[in-house]
Amino acid sequence: MSPAQGTMCPTSGRPDGERNDGVIIVSTDGSCLRNPGGAIGWAWIAHESGRFDSGGAATGTNQIAELTALLRAIEAHPGDEPLLIESDSQYAIRCASEWVDGWKRKGWRTASGGAVKNLELIQAIDRAIAERPGPVRFRWVRGHVGNQFNERADQLAGLAAQDWAAGRGEVEGLLVDARTEGGLDGEAVPTDAGREAVGARAGTGRGATGATPTEPAWELDTLFD
Repeated sequence: MSPAQGTMCPTSGRPDGERNDGVIIVSTDGSCLRNPGGAIGWAWIAHESGRFDSGGAATGTNQIAELTALLRAIEAHPGDEPLLIESDSQYAIRCASEWVDGWKRKGWRTASGGAVKNLELIQAIDRAIAERPGPVRFRWVRGHVGNQFNERADQLAGLAAQDWAAGRGEVEGLLVDARTEGGLDGEAVPTDAGREAVGARAGTGRGATGATPTEPAWELDTLFD
């Protein structure tokens, strides 16, 4: 595992919407009206500023929607500040922070030798993180438990999916052809619903570094030390 790889750690329990000094916190979510193959929507919302964006596609999977939300959030925050992305998708977080280095070492194959699903999106996220001057980290949050920013991102993603299902979506700017990027992920996601997982990645610009497996569990206060 490289120095830029992710770690697993508990969340800090800070109130929703609170921002640590210099850290941009963004919630993301994805929606698929009929998984797989239905219209999808993605969204992100920044905790402090309330800025948000959303979009979708006429067909896809929930995984495509979740990964696209991560990518768009990173692209929308290109600066030096540390970026913390909250998501209720362990699959998306682990694609971006844990599994990606192993897949690259294996020539973009899974541990079992199969093809990595949603490859174009995962590679785009990997590039976006590497090219961003500031570090990017991820925190898993439980969905549908009253987290105001997770709930708002979920609402925005759902509305975007509904627009695409009704033929009101924007055709330009699609990252992938959702018809060819479907399928299940190549790695198993833990089923322990009580486990809170955080991945961490740091951009290569300006000497940013990330966590290693031997480091102690991160708290938000020291997440970007």
